[in-house]
Order: sequence, then structure tokens, then C-alpha cells
Amino acid sequence: MLFRKSTMREIYEEERIAAIKRHIEGEKSVEIYSSLGKSKPWFMKWWKRYRTGNDEWYKDLPKRPRTIRKKIDERIETAVVAIRKSLIDGTEDSTRYSFVGSESIKFRMEELGYIPQDIPSQSTIKRIIKRNKLRVNTKERYKRVKSKGRYTLLKLEFIDEMHQIDFVGPRHIKGFGAINSIHLKDVVGRQVAGNQYIEKSMDNAMKFLLDYWKCHPIPRYLQVDNGMSFAGDYKHPRSFSRFVRLCLYIGIEIVFIAPAKPWMNGTIEEFNKGFDRLFWKQETFTDLEDIRVKSKIFYARQNKFNERKLQETDLKSIGPKRILRPDLEIDVNNIPLVAGKIHCIRMVDGKGNVSIFNERFHVGGEYIGEYCWATIDTKKELLVIAYNDENMVVHELNRLDYGIKETVHDRSELFASSLFCVGR
Repeated sequence: MLFRKSTMREIYEEERIAAIKRHIEGEKSVEIYSSLGKSKPWFMKWWKRYRTGNDEWYKDLPKRPRTIRKKIDERIETAVVAIRKSLIDGTEDSTRYSFVGSESIKFRMEELGYIPQDIPSQSTIKRIIKRNKLRVNTKERYKRVKSKGRYTLLKLEFIDEMHQIDFVGPRHIKGFGAINSIHLKDVVGRQVAGNQYIEKSMDNAMKFLLDYWKCHPIPRYLQVDNGMSFAGDYKHPRSFSRFVRLCLYIGIEIVFIAPAKPWMNGTIEEFNKGFDRLFWKQETFTDLEDIRVKSKIFYARQNKFNERKLQETDLKSIGPKRILRPDLEIDVNNIPLVAGKIHCIRMVDGKGNVSIFNERFHVGGEYIGEYCWATIDTKKELLVIAYNDENMVVHELNRLDYGIKETVHDRSELFASSLFCVGR
């Protein structure tokens, strides 16, 4: 067998030498490789090798890798495996509610006092996980549509530029009953917040946000789904919900994602999955107060993890920073409509229309199945519908009067004193 392999190698080498010799003597390359039953890439490979001037250009290169990877220290590999298992189990106080990926393992090793030289790279940690059969199920992937990557006109780059908010539940505590969680996450800054309530209601959503905004910066945009807790019941066209009014009153542009498209709220949806996997399924609860106390620990640990992930970035916060006055009281049942913008992401239906708060507006049959961005400007009483094409160029598809049957107040005239304790 060894003799056979040696003979074949010599035949291949002689074939290469003869082909290059024919070309040097003036024969066309296409005639050479065609006569030998070879391809053009085959000929060019050996012609380039010949031109290097190497005396052994016609020989195959060694099959073994040119660089030998440094063997992972057995002690370090054992530590990575142990940390991975402890993060998956989540039974220790220090690892409860933690993520389990390679980045989390690196952070955990830092917390345990390993020196930087002993902490493997994330790619090495992933190989250790795979080798030791410690992989978990892969993430779900949403079905792609043509304009999925072009559904929004916003290009977010600042901390607190956009927050996403969502209700999760109901979930049931044995012996107590149903509870619902409301979650908020900063799309760029990754900080999270949340609380639990008996009901999914607009009152609870507004109370949560007002409490949050008295301690944390107010975003420019707040993105939500089309649930009744945010959008209202749509019974009366162009009659805005108390939630929408509150956002406009405080100076926030609200963004409604397309109905039944949770992937558009991907930041908060991904956090909701982590809440379910790392918190809800890992703990037992007795009542509403019990889960509220424990969830605060969970949110704090997620924020610590996310803060460490951003340590080496140069992200900046959106300015000016605005936080509600601690003593501010707002009658959420009597909020005037003020000037501002409401954005809706909508898919064009089979008739070339988009539905916005139970009203249909025509954009054209050529956009059927695509996503459009509709903006209601309450000050100008105007509806503008735009589309982001394949080249990421925004086109205005329609501009319509959007009459509102109530007074729209100018915010600068409405507020004699500031709502905010930081900036305006």
C-alpha cells in the first residue's frame, strides 16, 4: 500500500512538471489542461507555484496544520466545565438568574479571581463547551420576510434613546393565582426594569413608567405592541389612549410595532425569554410580594451583567437627560392631548392598504406584503406614510390630513413649571 501511494504521487508530480514545461514551450494553457482532463484552476495553481522559484514547487504541501494550537490547560478546562454547570443549574446564590454563555463564563472567572492570562477567549470556551457536550438548545429564529430588515426608519446609537416595554403573562402562582410582569429594556444601553401586577392594565403600565421615570432617564422613543394596555380599544377613530397621551405629555415619541410581529420588539422579547428560563422556572413563589422581592434581585443581576458587557464600548447617552420630579403628580385620567409624534409600523395588506388605529389608508398595490412606517403628527394634524427600499432609501408614499376632534396643546405653553428635575 505504501509503494502504491508513492507511485501515484510521482505520477502526479511528473504530470505537473510536463504541463508547465509545455506552457513554457509556447503551448496555450487551455489546450494543456483540456488534454489532461484538468480544470483551469488546477493549471493556474501549479503555474503560480512554479513562478515562486521554489525547487520543489510541483510537490503537495504538508497536510498537517502550519500552526499547532496551544493545548488548553487541564485545570482551566475543568474550571470552565464546572462554571458552565453551575450557571446552568443556578442553585448557588452567586450564579442564580445568570446567563450561561461564553461571555458569562468569562465574567464569572473574573469574579472568582482568575488572572486575565488564565481566562480563555470566548471561542476557546465555546470549544470546551462543545467538547464536553454542555451545549443547550439553540435560539428560536423568526421567519424572515422581504422587508424585515427595513421595517424601521430609526438608527439607534445612544443609551436611553429607545426603550421597549412589554407585559408577560399571566403566570400562575400555586395557592395564590395569576400574576403578570411588565418589563422595560433600553435597546442600546441594555439596562432592564420590571415589576409584577395582578392584571395587565393601562393603569399598571402608566404607574410603572411614572415610578421608573422619577429615578431613570426618559427616552426619546418608547416602543410597544398593540395590546389594549398601550393602544386602547380603538372604538373611536383618532381618539388616543391615556397611555399614548401620557407619553406625548412627557415628550416621548411612541412607536407601535406591527400587529402579531413580536420580533420587532426583539430586545424586550429576548429578555422575556431569559426571565422565563432563568427566573420563573428556577424559583418558587408564594404571592405577589414574594415575586416582587425576588424579581428585584434578578433585574439587578441582569443589569450588572449588561453593564460589564458595555464597559469597553464608547457609547454615549442621549441628551439632554430628563428625569421626572420626585414630587410630580399626574392625573392619568385627565391628560390633555399635546403636540408630538406617534409612529406605527404596518404591513401593507392584499388591497394595498395599511390599518392604523382601525382606519385604513391606501399606499399602493406594489407594496403588498411590505412594511411601512406611518407617523401621526398631532401638532400638524398630519399622517405621513413612508417606505424604506432595498437600498435603504426612504420614500414618502402618502401624506394625508389627519383631523383631530379636540384641542392639541403646545407643550411649551402648557407647562408653566418643568416636569423634570434634570434638563428640559
